[in-house]
Amino acid sequence: MGAYAQENPSIDSLRSQLKIFERLKTESENQIASVTKEIERLSPLIVWRRGGFMAANFNQMQFNNWAAGGVNAVSVTTLANFFANYKKGKNTWTNSLDVAYGTIKNKGQDLRKNEDKIDFLSNFGHLSHVRNVYYAALANFKSQFTPSYTYNDNNEQSPMISTFMAPAFILASLGIDYKPKPYFSAYISPATGKITIVSINDNAIKKTFAVDSNKSTRMEFGALVNVQFKKDIMKNTNLMSRLSLFNNYTDVNIPNRKNIDVNFENTINARLNKYITASLFLNWIYDNDLAIKYDDNDPTKEGPRLQFKEVFGLGFSYKF
Repeated sequence: MGAYAQENPSIDSLRSQLKIFERLKTESENQIASVTKEIERLSPLIVWRRGGFMAANFNQMQFNNWAAGGVNAVSVTTLANFFANYKKGKNTWTNSLDVAYGTIKNKGQDLRKNEDKIDFLSNFGHLSHVRNVYYAALANFKSQFTPSYTYNDNNEQSPMISTFMAPAFILASLGIDYKPKPYFSAYISPATGKITIVSINDNAIKKTFAVDSNKSTRMEFGALVNVQFKKDIMKNTNLMSRLSLFNNYTDVNIPNRKNIDVNFENTINARLNKYITASLFLNWIYDNDLAIKYDDNDPTKEGPRLQFKEVFGLGFSYKF
């Protein structure tokens, strides 16, 4: 009992200090909120914020009397991201355009394309009565710039497998957007339309992207979840991540309604100095409707497969 009685004054003292600190914390938070609000009132009204970056990555390999062997090669990849974001009152409107194009020249081969991307995303939101929750509308367009081909072991070029607007993917959606932090958002929609376009009359391309041979589009309607994260994860290093999940719950093929289309993209940009950057792009895609050939010895073997793409670059960049 004596030992217990001696400890009480110490505990009571700590509890008193804790109450003082909690009161100071509350007062400080109120003062911060008040000062922030006054700064916003006195600052010039900026409703649009625009910017982006451009980069050119180079890779060169040369071998001379190299015992282990190798192929001389030169590759160049250009990347660009542009954004224009609007915010006024309860309304927000974010727009981003990602483009990329790359070529590679191996010794003894013609110039080939090794990267091609067009990705435009637009999201309009109106703040609801629930904190950090917006009524939102989202639109997304994806395609590429130029034709793509594959090559066999004899460097023979295949017929064209894709080109601009063949395919193209257009997505339009209504839902809610939860934005608890400036760098994170989670968009959920029960009403999303997805259009796959093959604008040229090529039955092989149409078959690959599940478009009927007598049509140029394939329509889907279902639910969408789109999660985005964009933040500096360490000094001079930024991570941009986007996960998109789509379920076509109106598919005429009823067993197919349980499948979910997955698109998971991650981009890491590390600034080494004012003009030199290193970038890594990782992309996983799964779409049960896509017919992908997976056996070079038997071209009749095709079906859905997990797709993966990696692009690493080191080169010059400019941020604006």
